[in-house]
Parts: sequence; structure tokens; C-alpha cells
Amino acid sequence: MTLVSSKETQKIFLTTKTKISHFVGKIDIIISPEFYWVRKFEIPVKTETQARHVLPTLFEDIIDDTSILTYQVIKLEENLFLCFAYNNKKIYEVIKTLNIPISSISSIYFAQNECQNFKSFKVDELKFMYTPEGILVKIPNNLLDDVMDLKKVINSIKLSTYKLQIKLYNDAINIKYYYWIFFFFAVLILINLVKYIDFSSQINKNETTIEKLKNLNKLPSSMIQTNAILNKYDKTIEKENKKREAITYVMSDQRFDLKSLNIENTILNLEYLSADKSEVDKFLSKKYKILSSTVNSFALSVRIQL
Repeated sequence: MTLVSSKETQKIFLTTKTKISHFVGKIDIIISPEFYWVRKFEIPVKTETQARHVLPTLFEDIIDDTSILTYQVIKLEENLFLCFAYNNKKIYEVIKTLNIPISSISSIYFAQNECQNFKSFKVDELKFMYTPEGILVKIPNNLLDDVMDLKKVINSIKLSTYKLQIKLYNDAINIKYYYWIFFFFAVLILINLVKYIDFSSQINKNETTIEKLKNLNKLPSSMIQTNAILNKYDKTIEKENKKREAITYVMSDQRFDLKSLNIENTILNLEYLSADKSEVDKFLSKKYKILSSTVNSFALSVRIQL
């Protein structure tokens, strides 16, 4: 069987005798009844999900090992369901032997749903027909003589919305992949656990060292008390810096003869000899608030707020 290049998605009917020599583009696969079991069951439930739960038991009379199968259900009417069972791995292996890239497969469908417009047909020298109950089955070739070749009309089939919920990968490879992921995260967790233990140990060492230093320097044990002391020192340093800046500024102008200065809390007292009061006041007021400025004989006394 050869598929030619096309912009449209091609369709193939997959049987146990299908052979593909070449194809280009995307394909939709319709699988023959050789790859699935289908039956109609009357089940006293309301939903497809509820019906699917009981299917392994219902298929036991025709399938030996129902645990390896995947099940899908279509609700036909009240309590009547069309039920499918298929071997995911078997379908995957057949597709793999045909060298069809998984990326080229658009969707996979049951022939049961897609070929209802044809009572009987042939594909790959195999013949199929619908039973009076409406179930598509493969039949011996000698039971039908003149049947239509489905390949000639397959691309005209309008596909339904019901697709196989199939996993197109090898379960063994997938399990191995998950083992590798589990191993990777286990190692990552172990590394982080070791780092956490080492980090915790280092924190404990640092806390022990800090306590020793506190005891040696007679510092309070709580951080609240320690922070209060530090804040107090910070305020003291800030005050001293203001005093230093003020003294530096006062002495920066060499025009004035400064006789003395002293500091009372936040007030700086200055005494100048033979200084022009207006010039001194102008100079000091650029940066500080003048509380008083008086002239007594040849001396000028000024008080400024730090």
C-alpha cells in the first residue's frame, strides 16, 4: 500500500496484512475489528463512566486476560451501550512495524463507527461485513464474492468524533523514563537535605558563638534588648556627628575671630571678638537657626540650634 503526498490528512484502514511503502503528511488510522472486541450490552447505569467500570467482567467470557485491555464506551440509548475492548500495546506494535512516525498520526478510529455506510467491503485481501445486530466483523473470504474495495473510497469517509484513547508509546520505555525521573528527584532531594542539615548546623554554631560574645561583653541575651542598646548608640553617634559638623562649619570662615565655643545639649554657644554682627549672623543662618545674637563691648555672643 502506498500513500501519496497530500495537503489533506490521508486515511488508512489498518489490518494485520497492511503494508505501507511510502507516505507524506498526516494520517488518520481506522483499525479493523482484528484489533478490538466490540459488543452491545444492556447495563443498568446512567453514564458511560459507570458502564466502563463493569466491562472487564462482561468481556471475561471471550477474553482470557481482561486486565491488560483498555475499555471505551458509547451510550446508544437508555441502559444500552456499545462497548469496546482493545490491547493498547498490540496496536502500538503494529503501527511501529509499519514505520509510521507517531508525530504523523492525527487520530485513530474504530472501523465499527466509521464504515457504517458500507454493509460489506474488502481491504488487504480481507473481507468484513456488518451483522444483523450492527456489529462489524471479519469473515472468511469465501462467504462473500463481489464486495467493494474500501481503499478506493476511504478518503471520502467522513470520520466521527469518537476516537481511540490510545497511548502511542511503549509502556516499558515509559516506566523506565519514570524511574529515571524518580531517581533524579530523589538525588536532588537528598542533596538539598544534606545542605539543609549543614546549614542548620552552621546556624547553631553561629548562635552559640553569638551567645558567648554576649556573655563575654555582658550584653543582654534577648535581641530586643540588644537592638535597643544599638539604637541608643546610633542616636548618640548621630548627635555627636551633628556637633562635629557644626564646629567644622563655624570654624571654616577665617574672617571671624572666634574666642570661644561650648555646647549645651543641642545649643552651640559662640563668642567672637571684634566681629561684624550682621556678617556673622548672615554666615551662621545659612545652615543653623540663630536663637540669640548680642553685642557686649567688643564681644559678640551668638547661640545657635544644632
